[in-house]
Amino acid sequence: MKYEKLIQFQPIEEIIQLRQSSKKDIAKNLVSTYVISDQMQEKLSELVIPQLRFDQPADNKGLLVIGNYGTGKSHLMAVISAIAEDNEFLQGIKKEKVKEDAQPIAGRFKVKRLEIGAVTTSLRDIVINNLEEFMEDEGMDFAFHQGNQTDSNKRDL
Repeated sequence: MKYEKLIQFQPIEEIIQLRQSSKKDIAKNLVSTYVISDQMQEKLSELVIPQLRFDQPADNKGLLVIGNYGTGKSHLMAVISAIAEDNEFLQGIKKEKVKEDAQPIAGRFKVKRLEIGAVTTSLRDIVINNLEEFMEDEGMDFAFHQGNQTDSNKRDL
């Protein structure tokens, strides 16, 4: 018997382009190929998913994902965003606990995927410009105050 009959490998793409994960076929592949370790299962089920739940209000906060180059940050974000946007992708999750815990957030969000390069534009302007463009694409007529015309980013957002 040959090893290829026992073990199947898919080639690893070197760089996950987060914005590409908005395409359904790419998102499906990213979800189904994401390996969830026991430690990641715990982080997803106990930290990430509860922060995204609006059916059980908590002290929701933003999350910051930090890791070295090539450690799977973009792949993780592609998986979370795909599930949040479309509950169909739950089927691709291999860990049953994560699949079960993610059900309340699955398909409940509109997602704007954004990567920020090396620019001098302020973070606020990058986020605001991308949100305005996204809302326009979704058929919403909305504009944020300019940075010098507001006294509260929190209220504006």
